[in-house]
Amino acid sequence: MIHMAHQLQPTITFILPVQNKQILVIEQINSCFKFSEQYPGTCEILIVTDDSEEKRAYLLWLATKLNKINHPHVRTRIIRYTSKLDINTLIQTGIKHALGQKIIIATNNSERIEQSQLKNPMTRGDILITPHFLNIDAIKETLTNYEFS
Repeated sequence: MIHMAHQLQPTITFILPVQNKQILVIEQINSCFKFSEQYPGTCEILIVTDDSEEKRAYLLWLATKLNKINHPHVRTRIIRYTSKLDINTLIQTGIKHALGQKIIIATNNSERIEQSQLKNPMTRGDILITPHFLNIDAIKETLTNYEFS
């Protein structure tokens, strides 16, 4: 039986743009999955990367697969480019593939993001840029402090 609150909550897509040699991305993935345990709506995680190293790509894949054991309801997708791209291209790719009504882009490179690039082509909802998530409280605080329309 589906809980009524689950039906009323917007779907949230977390976009994690991962550039070559970025650290702490595994912790961010884990935090997004942990948040999904307490969120009454549906969550999706999109990892868009330009990391060409096979070992790091495997670690991203492994982190999502291990988390999905306990969180099979969370949709995950890794989109991998093998050449170096700017952060705006990674984010725009994530936005184009996002299913969520609310999109949260977790990056510490917000000063390099062109605001004109933050268009949701399907006009499904709001887009928020926030620093990297390192724990579940940071995600909750972001959602609490941000007024989704």
